[in-house]
Formats: sequence, C-alpha cells, structure tokens
Amino acid sequence: MKPETVIRPMRAEDMASVLEIQSCCYDETKLESEQSFLAKLKASPTSCFVALVPDGLAGYLVAVPAEAGSPPPLNAPSFSAPSTADALYLHDLAIHPAARGKGAAVALIEAYFQALEQLKAQFACLTAVNDSKSFWERYGFRVAAPTGSAAGHMETYGEEARYMSRPVNA
Repeated sequence: MKPETVIRPMRAEDMASVLEIQSCCYDETKLESEQSFLAKLKASPTSCFVALVPDGLAGYLVAVPAEAGSPPPLNAPSFSAPSTADALYLHDLAIHPAARGKGAAVALIEAYFQALEQLKAQFACLTAVNDSKSFWERYGFRVAAPTGSAAGHMETYGEEARYMSRPVNA
C-alpha cells in the first residue's frame, strides 16, 4: 500500500526542506536562493505547493503568473506577477530522491492544473531542465520559443533547457 500524499500550500516555514530537496535534485548552477523562493511564494501563494508523506516533506512545486513566452529568470531575488499575465508558469517541481515513484509528483502536477483552472490562465508553461522534456510532453507541453527580452532569461536555466507551453484547453 502506497503512503498517502497530502498536498497543501507552501509556507515560508517550509523553506529549509524546500532548499534541501532542491539541493538533492539540481546541480549548483540551477539552485535558487531562499530569497528567490520566498519572492515567488509571496507573489503567488495560491499556486505554490508542497507534498507531504508520512516521513515529511517529499517535494514541492512553485508556479507563478506570467505572460506566455516570458519565463522569469532563474534565481531572481524578486518577483512581481505581470498585470498582463495570461499563463501560469510552472517554475520548479522537485521530488526528494527517496520519495520518487510514490505519487508525489503526480499529486503536485494535479494541484498545478487545478490552480491553472482557478486562475483562468490561457496557457500552462514551464522550462524543462535535466532532460525532462519528454516527461512534460506526456502532459501536453510542447517546445515553444520564448518571446522578447525574456528569451535571454533562458540562459539562466542552462544550455539544455527548453521552454515549453500548452494552451489550457488542450
């Protein structure tokens, strides 16, 4: 029997666990500061989540309102949701290696899609890193070109990063 996964909104007091999970999942070029996470959480508390299992916090998902085609830079010390936001940008999803395969990622992604619906966004978007493009394609995301000055933000995610998007009604 799989342990039950509970999804709840992320809180500031979750940051120590979030940073620990992040350090297990990414190389140092993709790590974000506590300040960066807190800025995103403050800007969009209804779309940042943690997954809890009986042993503790298993993973997290951070999503923020954005303009389609405009990913925010990685590890920015501040974040403000644009007034013209038409997308919910899935900025980060990470599952502790010991908790993988137990349903936490699926539960967090379901919470993301519920938030997307509640916010009435027209697009779901993200930046695939660590060879995750095929994983996100299973959820209907397709590689898309970032637009305008935000295209330069892609460099902060690493050379192999791919911006992906999908219309909400897909």
